Amino acid sequence: MTATLEQTQTDLARLVSLAQQSEEVVITSGGHVVARLTGVPAAKASSGRQAWLAKLARLRESTATGKTSPTTEEILDDLRSERG
Repeated sequence: MTATLEQTQTDLARLVSLAQQSEEVVITSGGHVVARLTGVPAAKASSGRQAWLAKLARLRESTATGKTSPTTEEILDDLRSERG
């Protein structure tokens, strides 16, 4: 579909809807093409991401020391109590 810049300004919602439905909208000004409005393809799920997260979880388990550090809130509470 081709639309002038003026048409685009008055009918943007409909043109965006067309782009979302995989239709390319060519925008012209003064008879010259100035822009193209296209939809964004849906992101594909990465098959390697789940495997990577599982590997990361196993690594965390294997390297855990059982020691815990104080939280930021606990550190701030200690500092506040020292000041009186």
